[in-house]
Amino acid sequence: MLTLLLACTSEAPLDSGPCVSHRAVVTDIDETLTTSDDEWISQMGDADHDPAMRPAANTLFNAYADAGYEIFYVTARGEDFAMSDGRTAREATSDWLVAHDFPFVDERLYLSDGFGVAGDDAAAYKSAVLAELETAGWTHEWAYGNADSDIAAFKTALELDRIFLVGELAGTLDVLPITDEDAFEAHIDAQLPQVESTECAL
Repeated sequence: MLTLLLACTSEAPLDSGPCVSHRAVVTDIDETLTTSDDEWISQMGDADHDPAMRPAANTLFNAYADAGYEIFYVTARGEDFAMSDGRTAREATSDWLVAHDFPFVDERLYLSDGFGVAGDDAAAYKSAVLAELETAGWTHEWAYGNADSDIAAFKTALELDRIFLVGELAGTLDVLPITDEDAFEAHIDAQLPQVESTECAL
């Protein structure tokens, strides 16, 4: 697992100039950016399936990117899973993010080792990713997830009022809720006015 993390962080150097903020927004993908975990399961069975995106999810993360934040995608999908069309899970995930107009750099996408992880293993893996990013100099400003494993991981790196829980579990786990009805259009109106721009003055 950490071999992947170190490889990715080494490709994302923090010495690219004084105007790099190193402030990050971290998000899960399945049932956070997509409407359900079942969307990835469907694509695993049929590589032509296009997982449904939560309305305005791309708008939200493009707004963060426009304000100078780097977006990190941390998913429990596994690097070793091969799609039926020959693509890797990484390639299928990258293709989906690009096709749906998310701000995307390959070095900011993290998948687990093997065929995927769940539960406590997912929490441990995501916690390790966040810790490696912090060691590399990134500051986690906001985080988005849908599962208790996401929140367990995010709590190791962020204050509770910087963590958003999307979907069916919204309103639990002591973090900020985004209900299915609010994701993400109403959330954008509430959240973006309080997001500080990190862009450098000219």
